[in-house]
Amino acid sequence: MLRSRAPYLKITLLGTMTMLAACARYAPAPLTVTDLGKPTVQAADLPGDADAHALLHIALAHDPAVAAARATLTAALSSQKAARNLPPLSLTLTTEYSRDSDPQKPWLYGGAVGIPLDVGSKRATRVTGADLAVIRARYALAEAVWGVRQNLHQTLNDLSLAQQDIDLNQTLLDQRLSYQSVMQARVTHGEDAQGLAAQAALDVSAARQGLAQAETRKIQAIAALARALSTDPATAANLPVRADDPDAPTGAQLASMTDRALYCRADVLTAVVDYDIAENDLRTAIAAQYADINIQPGYTWERGAVKLPLSLSLTLPPLDGNRAAITAAQNTRLAAGKTLEDRVRTTRATVLQAATTYATDVTTARTIADHDLPLSRDMADRAGRLATAGETDQSEALLARINATQAALNLLQARRTAATDRLTLEDALHQSFDAADTQILTDAVKVQP
Repeated sequence: MLRSRAPYLKITLLGTMTMLAACARYAPAPLTVTDLGKPTVQAADLPGDADAHALLHIALAHDPAVAAARATLTAALSSQKAARNLPPLSLTLTTEYSRDSDPQKPWLYGGAVGIPLDVGSKRATRVTGADLAVIRARYALAEAVWGVRQNLHQTLNDLSLAQQDIDLNQTLLDQRLSYQSVMQARVTHGEDAQGLAAQAALDVSAARQGLAQAETRKIQAIAALARALSTDPATAANLPVRADDPDAPTGAQLASMTDRALYCRADVLTAVVDYDIAENDLRTAIAAQYADINIQPGYTWERGAVKLPLSLSLTLPPLDGNRAAITAAQNTRLAAGKTLEDRVRTTRATVLQAATTYATDVTTARTIADHDLPLSRDMADRAGRLATAGETDQSEALLARINATQAALNLLQARRTAATDRLTLEDALHQSFDAADTQILTDAVKVQP
């Protein structure tokens, strides 16, 4: 009897060993927190004549958020493949011993394989859910790439104006000191009231604070650039920074870009995916009204007799026909639709507001550059000539030069604001005004399945 069962035992043992040999093994991958986040780009890795596009390539290659989003997408692609596999089978082994039935053959051996029927809407919803997870991961990667681009350009804008900001504030401080000296001398000689000298001293203090703030802004911009490029601040400080200033779109181009923004913004696209997920969950809830079917073919050796049983098992739906879950899924889909509508409306409003603000900034900067600054410089030159000819007081000439320097600072601030608001408009559109930037971002989000 044992010999008659030996082939079956060998087959079972061989099958078990084969399955164990095919199993993947766990490989630990511990992380040391103290080794993370250190600069990875050295000075030799950076080109000496790097422009904004070259720096964007470097920033995208070393940004941890982009790397994490790309890894998440790779994991989602793997899960997408796994979702198309058949559900796991079940194996049931049974044995029985009874000498009452047949003392010569007391053993009963049996086995059954459970095969779930992976067909219809239940398989479709599982596969669709995995596909939607991949789409969501792609949008997350695109958002991470776009965030790197925005942060880098904001940093380059700040850093490109930082030294000019410091120089103008230093000039203003020197002029304020000279004016304070003149006013103090006039007060000493009884020509002016003490209050004018005190006001001049307050103006000097304000100029010192302005210079300190300008220096702080430069330090912060250098630190931000170092972080964006994953290098140290000393290396970032030595980079020749040149911020690009692409032309703004015309009214017709902006209208077209506003429509395209609905297909470029990650929050809108994520809301679309959320609606699709809610739709898929509703399909799942509806499919759960019907029973799950499992077919279980088996083999039984019963005291010398071989039997081949076949059983059918059903997993029944809830007693309410899954109506509660269906109602919840319908409400979730309705909420997802309202969220999508809100995202679209907010996007259009945000673009309109950003475009209006940017246009105002450009107009302000142009007015200062074309009118205020030339006028203040002409007045400073005329006051200087009059002071040299002895027709006016030296303090008047100093005040005119201070006004000219303040106008230059106003122009610098207007240009900084315009550059920041241009980035805000690009962010509202999620589209760059620079075609080279667009190509770089397109290449950065490509991940092969």
